[in-house]
Parts: sequence; C-alpha cells; structure tokens
Amino acid sequence: MDQSWWTWLVLGGLMLVMLFLPQWQARRREQKKRAELQEGVRVVTIGGFIGTLTYYNPDENRARIQLAEGFEAEILAGAIARRIEDAPEAPRS
Repeated sequence: MDQSWWTWLVLGGLMLVMLFLPQWQARRREQKKRAELQEGVRVVTIGGFIGTLTYYNPDENRARIQLAEGFEAEILAGAIARRIEDAPEAPRS
C-alpha cells in the first residue's frame, strides 16, 4: 500500500509539471522580449503595423510608434508582437 501512495504522488507531480511548465516558459520568453524593447527599435504590432518605437512604458502599458515621417500612433505596449532586426534593403529594378 505504501508503494501505490508514492506512485500516485509522483504521477501527480509529473502532471503538475507538464501542465504548468509551458506557461512558465512562455511567461519567461515574454518578459525577455519586453526587456529587449527600447526607444529607437523597429517593431511590428499584432495588427501588422511596422514602425520605430519612440516611447515605451511597460508599467503603464503604453507605447508610441512612428509609422511614417511626422506620423506617430499611440498603442498598448502589449500590442507589440516582436522586434524587427534591420536588414539591408535590396535594390529595386
């Protein structure tokens, strides 16, 4: 009887780890992504807008991106999908 109690305890522990581990990992990835954001970085929003981050305050959940010269939009900081690495543009023919 003592053996089955330990088996259920280990099985329950494994189930908890399998249930919560993906959430913990996703939360850590999200925190790392947010820590990399700073003003002057090119980002893409969840709506597909690409712009340069001109203001970022994660505590207030607010950000501002410059979409074009002289045009800025205020967005929620949570709406930033990811950072874009600048790649050299290919010449157009």
